[in-house]
Amino acid sequence: MAVVTSSSIRRIVWIAVSLAVCLVCRNAAADRDEYNGLAWNPTSTPAHPCGVGLPPRGNFAHDRWVNARKPTVKLVVRQEGTTLCYVIDGVAEAPTIRVKQGATLTITLRNEITDPAALAKLLPPLVLRDRPINAVPASAGVVAVIPGEAHVPTGRTNLHVHGFAVPPVAPQDEVLMGCADPAVGDTGCGHREITYHYQIPQDMPPGLYWYHPHVHGEVQAQMLAGLTGAIVVEGPDDHAREDAGIEDRVFIVRQLRDSDTKNPSAAVPQTNGQMHMDHNSMMEHGATPSAGGEGGQGGQIDTRHELGCTDAAALDKITLNGAPVVDGEPADKDLAPLHITAGTTQLWRVVNAATDAVLNLALIDEAGKPVPIRVVARDGAPLTDDAGQPTKLVATTAAQMVPPAGRVEFLVTAPKLGTKVYFVTHAVDTGCAGDLVPERRLGVLTSLPYTDDGTQAAASDPPRSSTPDLFAGLLARKTDRTRVIAFAEYPRPGDSDQTDFYIAERRQGAVLKPYEMSDAPAITVTAGSVEEWTIENWTREIHAFHIHQLHFRVLAVNGQQQVEPPLLDTVIVPTATGFDRTDAGSGPTPGTVRIKVFFPETMAGDIPFHCHLVDHEDNGMMGVLRVLPSTGINNSSATPKANHGEISFHKAENQQPSP
Repeated sequence: MAVVTSSSIRRIVWIAVSLAVCLVCRNAAADRDEYNGLAWNPTSTPAHPCGVGLPPRGNFAHDRWVNARKPTVKLVVRQEGTTLCYVIDGVAEAPTIRVKQGATLTITLRNEITDPAALAKLLPPLVLRDRPINAVPASAGVVAVIPGEAHVPTGRTNLHVHGFAVPPVAPQDEVLMGCADPAVGDTGCGHREITYHYQIPQDMPPGLYWYHPHVHGEVQAQMLAGLTGAIVVEGPDDHAREDAGIEDRVFIVRQLRDSDTKNPSAAVPQTNGQMHMDHNSMMEHGATPSAGGEGGQGGQIDTRHELGCTDAAALDKITLNGAPVVDGEPADKDLAPLHITAGTTQLWRVVNAATDAVLNLALIDEAGKPVPIRVVARDGAPLTDDAGQPTKLVATTAAQMVPPAGRVEFLVTAPKLGTKVYFVTHAVDTGCAGDLVPERRLGVLTSLPYTDDGTQAAASDPPRSSTPDLFAGLLARKTDRTRVIAFAEYPRPGDSDQTDFYIAERRQGAVLKPYEMSDAPAITVTAGSVEEWTIENWTREIHAFHIHQLHFRVLAVNGQQQVEPPLLDTVIVPTATGFDRTDAGSGPTPGTVRIKVFFPETMAGDIPFHCHLVDHEDNGMMGVLRVLPSTGINNSSATPKANHGEISFHKAENQQPSP
């Protein structure tokens, strides 16, 4: 008679559970069949370069480990109609790349885009206004506004590893000059393939990062078409969680459509007079009242002609791990089926890879009551104090706001057997000129029976590393200077309903001009310096401020000091208020975020900063920060070579930090 051990029983039960999960996935796939008429097959073929169909709900992208056996990740960008995909080893699904602190991540990117013009169909359709709009008129004491132009997709692409603390120079995270040409059309890059070698610092925070294209003017269309993926940089905490039996799950929210068409009749606010900062407001926010370019720190921001409140009635479509999210009140069968073993804990890692949809994540029970979670990290950075020591994990029922490009990682405890917990994103007010962001249910979590007679993994805080990271001690550093950075947006002149977006430092001689690739750096600093920036939002919608290469501490929001300043690489900047004020000498008050940032010697080069609502970025809301090495040697100017994916750098003349 055969002896049946507890381990063999566990294997049998897990096989049965796996079959049950597969059945759930097949049912989910059937739902997707109803959605598009095709079963999902991610195999890339000549007939279907991006595979067939859509993933089932509850799908998770496969992991691609970077190690000695497989040191190079080879991504091929392929196209089928308005869909783009990252193909790896013949599979048209962007992998979750996993790499360890201190390792080298090598990625070769090949561009096989065949119809760049088709990507324009993903962008909001052009609508004619009721009447043409003139350019913003010049006005004494007001920062001049220069209109932009529409960008025609070229099909060029490249790769940005969002959040990585690696130099902004080739062959690492250089995105301003390096690119790969499409298979058809444009040849400006000089090659179809480009190879990146990212030397991940041993002290870069371990956590959740992501990758996406970053050719200016092309980002929105290529991300909507599907070009995004997650990266997990693993450190000691990951090994400790694995030893404790804590499984991690990577969720990536993408956007399929951007319904950002404005109501032409509402594009320009009707006001009785010029609205701008008064003397007290300017002093409060770190500027002095003066005419633009006539002394002081710069002129006033024109708010009379800013984009007005809009009537955005359509909803943007989002997906969870590739499967469409159903709007409204979906049945459980239309949600991602998520499972956890009773009595255990999982780490959920969420990337908001949407082009402009904000997430407000929470878990709720069947009655709608919030369920506690424990946040472990934001934007790839574990929660630590300024000395780099881990802060105590506290259970919270508060919803977690995640801007486009933001990430959040949190511990989830298994619900009781026979009960359900819903993974939701609550509605977000993005401002009267922003998009509609409704309440949505993303998934339903249920527990599976524990099948071993051993001790269950405890639902308690896992061990955490106390090794300080690259950004430890930031708050303690002396601030060398302060700056004021302004967001603004205006209807583009003409009869087409388009918008120009602006980001600029408010200083003497400032001009609001949409970013172009040929523009000189807007700000120059010396490596080793520390600055505090007040980011002002003079618009009627929120923005998501992001800076490449660096994390920053958020000191205050709308003047409210942060008790525990979070370490982020992307932050929501609130809307301006008071546009309805009509009394003399008053006007809107900008929404503000004050940050503190350190420029390490290792990050010398040209670093982009921009709004990560990527239609804003593509249409001008971007600038470049040049970090000069303290040695005085500048390697920031880059030009592409004609040979295979290599980039050379020309030493520019020594420059001084911005005055």
